[in-house]
Amino acid sequence: MNTDITSLVNAITAGNTEQITGIARELVTGGAGASELIGRIGMIAAHGDSEGHVILTLAAASMMSRWFISLQHLQGEDPMDHRPELPLLIQAATAARPAIQAGSKAQDSYPEPLFPSGLPEGQTVNTMLTGAIFKGDALMVERLLFGLYGTGADYRTICIRLYDSISTTFQQAGHPLMFAARGFQLLDSVEWGTRVPNILHWLAPHIPVHTEEPAWVETVRSFLTEPSHSLASYRTRLSALRDENALPLRRLILSDATMPQICQGVFDALMRNGASSRGIGSVLSLTASDLLQRVGDADRDAFINAAHGLLFTSSVRLAFTQVQEVEALPLIFMAACYLRALHTELPAQAAPARVSATRSTILGGGLIAPSLLETLGEQLHAQDINGALTTARRYLLLGHDPRAMFSIIALAAAQADATADAGHTLQIAQAAGEEYMAWPAALRDTTIDNLLHVALRAVIRQ
Repeated sequence: MNTDITSLVNAITAGNTEQITGIARELVTGGAGASELIGRIGMIAAHGDSEGHVILTLAAASMMSRWFISLQHLQGEDPMDHRPELPLLIQAATAARPAIQAGSKAQDSYPEPLFPSGLPEGQTVNTMLTGAIFKGDALMVERLLFGLYGTGADYRTICIRLYDSISTTFQQAGHPLMFAARGFQLLDSVEWGTRVPNILHWLAPHIPVHTEEPAWVETVRSFLTEPSHSLASYRTRLSALRDENALPLRRLILSDATMPQICQGVFDALMRNGASSRGIGSVLSLTASDLLQRVGDADRDAFINAAHGLLFTSSVRLAFTQVQEVEALPLIFMAACYLRALHTELPAQAAPARVSATRSTILGGGLIAPSLLETLGEQLHAQDINGALTTARRYLLLGHDPRAMFSIIALAAAQADATADAGHTLQIAQAAGEEYMAWPAALRDTTIDNLLHVALRAVIRQ
């Protein structure tokens, strides 16, 4: 955290690729982790990223850099050697260049905080923040968030107040929640503290409702306003979690069920059948990967558009690792209904996205973990999805660390031009990897190969 990154920022601003690579290599060779370095340049980029995808890209690169600790352990190398993370750092720095150029010139200009003590009588931070979001008042959103920060509120308080306020809204394929969850994740890499204002200032304009919401959003709101659908008892539930009761949602969403039926299915799983918010989030992410299998590899844009279902559901599950409050539970209903909407929009029949019986032309692998990972890397480089999936399955079947395997996939993702694809390759690889590795132990008998397949398809652009 105390490493001087001035030379790296100057090289990025100048757009000198050779200097960026050389300075980045010096920094990681000297012991600086790519995750923290990416987080720190992200604090500058936040002031120049008006569109939002730069921060999403940096968050993905930063978090995937942390997977390499497992790779170093598996290979018997020093886990504090950060040199293998270098491609992610370079790709992140290159993708962030325009935002860093703008951000490095920006003057910190934050609005006057509106502290909780200064709210009108009868109003709370929640009611004021929700009202500002529905009115499209970005300035008031920022003032309220800075007021919370100014009181010394911990990160959980900031997270839950924001998640609560946007939990019954949905626009732009779920990007407001993605921005919040991933922006907070990037703050994790720099340990929050005095860097919080950078992300709050970046985030505030993206949160208010600016565009028309899908018609199904009102169905969710109406369902949750009925007294019989109260979520309050979730807070005091004492029974053991039964995440296996979330699995029927996968079949329900991919059926001809109506939106009210989807909402009822989520309510039953959550409130009557004992599934946890995280467990439902995981099942929804797996369902999103099912939907992605309907999109063929020939249309990259269609694949990325459909992948927003996974990006959104992954952000929902992530939110419930940050907070556990009841107020955020409507996000699960939004995620399920969004997937149902995607289900109706995508082709009814699965496209030829499944692995064929063609044998890989790359020999190797064996049973030893490092050898398998070396083979996997070669297959990814050769765009050999059949061989890559076979090798990855063999690696996992032998009980090797999945985090090390996903670090190899992250390296392949770092080869994609994040500027050209708005960082979607990195983001999809991150979401699929996180969801695979966070799959609930109680559901270990469920096949989740689709998440692995999505990660491989994201980095292999056929």
